Amino acid sequence: MTFQFSFQHQFAEQHFSMAAHLPNNGVTAVFGRSGSGKSTLLNVLSGLLAPQSGKIILNERLLLDSESKCYVPVWKRKVAMVFQDARLFPHLSVQQNLLFGATNSAITSRFTQLTTLLGIAHLLQAKPNTLSGGEKQRVAIARALLSEPQLLLMDEPLASLDLPRKREVLKYLNQLSATIDIPIVYVTHSLEEVMHLADHLLVLDKGQVVDFGTVEEVWNGPSLALWQEGERHSTLLTATVAERHPNYAMRKMNIAQHSLWVPEQDFTDKVGQSMRIRIDAQDVSVTLSPNLVGSIRNVLPVVITGISPLNSHSNLLTCSLNEQLLLKSNLTQWATDDLGLHVGQKVYAQIKGVSFTQQNLANY
Repeated sequence: MTFQFSFQHQFAEQHFSMAAHLPNNGVTAVFGRSGSGKSTLLNVLSGLLAPQSGKIILNERLLLDSESKCYVPVWKRKVAMVFQDARLFPHLSVQQNLLFGATNSAITSRFTQLTTLLGIAHLLQAKPNTLSGGEKQRVAIARALLSEPQLLLMDEPLASLDLPRKREVLKYLNQLSATIDIPIVYVTHSLEEVMHLADHLLVLDKGQVVDFGTVEEVWNGPSLALWQEGERHSTLLTATVAERHPNYAMRKMNIAQHSLWVPEQDFTDKVGQSMRIRIDAQDVSVTLSPNLVGSIRNVLPVVITGISPLNSHSNLLTCSLNEQLLLKSNLTQWATDDLGLHVGQKVYAQIKGVSFTQQNLANY
């Protein structure tokens, strides 16, 4: 099965030229600055914008081909979109909203499944003005899927929600993405949403695709360091829940041949379950020898692979755990000089267990 696009379009002085071959299922997050082309990409994929040239193929079906003058209109594309605003019909009940545009086969086969999966089965007779923001978005997602699309587009669907509602919907989206077998293109400004939800990450800048790959590949690469002050220097690793401490509310996470102890966040996590761990560079310190009597429980042997200046007083160290795994550390220039740090040096990375919060851990 194929899902690929390429197109060029000119808006006044702004030029867009994008191409990618995306997975045919799972969630591809689209990330970039304002004006990078995220909305333009969604509009082209949905059919709301006809680019000046390009081609789109979805499930071996040609949706756009400028050379052969093929252009499938919006209503025939089998593409659904969920917006930042749920856009429910205020005079209709939740059930009536869900049935609007639903196919007969979806009503028969998927209505109960989706309303149960998204936790809205008890809201069917309610009107939209009685729902929370998170409930409205879950109804909007179910309505989109009941049209039986071959592609689901989501345009910052959690941007208008407060943090508790955002995490509530993220939980349902995580379950949903593992259940439905269509590609989901998910536009967001939030790296937390990317970490919790996405399988792949597409990075846009100035109307171009500048990076694409698995979330871990792109996150740990150079493209995200172009922006996102405060979040840009971190490492994303996949770990496995190995065991729970018999005396303390801590769990051991295995990362390749290494392990970390992190605080309990969710007691439903099972031994053997895969999780993502974000390690912020500011939470990683470096020592020349393992401190066996210190308070820090997580001490990992690493090799310095890079030292880059961040400003006049601090550096970003990149350290290798092995050939595939990297850690990043923010250190002052004073500490760098005092320890005599250099590329190729074997040192020990220290990570405080208390630095791992709910924002740093994601079920996967």
